[in-house]
Amino acid sequence: MTSNLRRTVPTVPTLVALGVLLAAFITVLTRNVLDSSGLATMDPEISGWAVDNRNGVLTPTAQMVSNCGDTLSMTILTVLVCAALLRERDRLRAVLIAVTGLGAALIVAIAKRLVGRERPPVADRLAVENSLSYPSGHSTGTFVVVGIVAIVLIPKLAHAAARVGAALIAVLFIAAVGASRVYLGVHWPTDVLAGWSIGALWILLCLAVFRYLTPRSRAAATVDPCHEQSRSPTASSSRSTR
Repeated sequence: MTSNLRRTVPTVPTLVALGVLLAAFITVLTRNVLDSSGLATMDPEISGWAVDNRNGVLTPTAQMVSNCGDTLSMTILTVLVCAALLRERDRLRAVLIAVTGLGAALIVAIAKRLVGRERPPVADRLAVENSLSYPSGHSTGTFVVVGIVAIVLIPKLAHAAARVGAALIAVLFIAAVGASRVYLGVHWPTDVLAGWSIGALWILLCLAVFRYLTPRSRAAATVDPCHEQSRSPTASSSRSTR
């Protein structure tokens, strides 16, 4: 199983390069938010449009989607997936998912305190939130948890159509949760964008560490015992003929 994941994950240099680019983007975005410049100048207009276009169908839908992306829901998903992996004795991937999910929560808490951004006006909110705004915890959490679960589990699916479908569902869910937070008036659009970006950076870092700590030789030795057994008679006979 580990070798399957290694084949779908880029190399460490590639992950690091992507991480550097994402870190640069997050730095610029955070500066925009602190200075009320750049992308942050679009926040009031987009949020205002979302508030003005609320209706009786979208509002309960957004509330339901938002609840599905909260801390409790993501914790339950993490626990269930890790339990299933541990039952299969796949400890390495279970640890990868657990560490990635827990780390995201810590990163969000620290980032909120460092930036100190206030949420949109109370009059625009359809949900009660008492924490700071930047980055969106829902957006970061869903991106990290759903993202790492998808990265770990999708390669196990046998059919390409199933893999594509699962990936599409994951992407749509992450996008829907982020959009719901803006619609409900509890986050600015750049909060959501920052949440996705920070989540992506954290996943890249965790995957880079995963690849570094799981050499190809170890993965091959632990994943395909049947393949090794099928090779052993041939190897033995070849040695005996020498």
